[in-house]
Amino acid sequence: MLFKKRTIKNGYKKHQKEAEKLVDNPKRLESLLKKIIPKTASNKKGLAEIWDDFLLLISLTKSWYKGEYRQISKKSMVMVIAGFLYFFSPIDLIPDFIFGLGILDDAIVLKFLISNLTKELEHYKQWQKIHDSASDSSL
Repeated sequence: MLFKKRTIKNGYKKHQKEAEKLVDNPKRLESLLKKIIPKTASNKKGLAEIWDDFLLLISLTKSWYKGEYRQISKKSMVMVIAGFLYFFSPIDLIPDFIFGLGILDDAIVLKFLISNLTKELEHYKQWQKIHDSASDSSL
């Protein structure tokens, strides 16, 4: 493996304290997502393997800060936010300005994050289906 598991953990753990401040701050979380979305769109190719799950993490975070979905532990949300902070940071294991490679470490950290939140993402996906169908039926 290109990066050791410990290196990956340390990559987003350095953002944990900031994530702990953001987890209960809807305005700052919303602001973070507004910054992440353009970077996400411009790196779709580099995130292809995890694209759907990454979009699900963004949706989960929106539902969290809006207070719509809270069936995930705060600890798990801190992990998600720390992963987003890592993704957004231009200086990390492989700096983003290195064309073609800068997204590689971001994708690895996000993949690691997603693999650790598989059960929570499945629960959210089920909630989302029910929530969306309830919204559609009320129209």
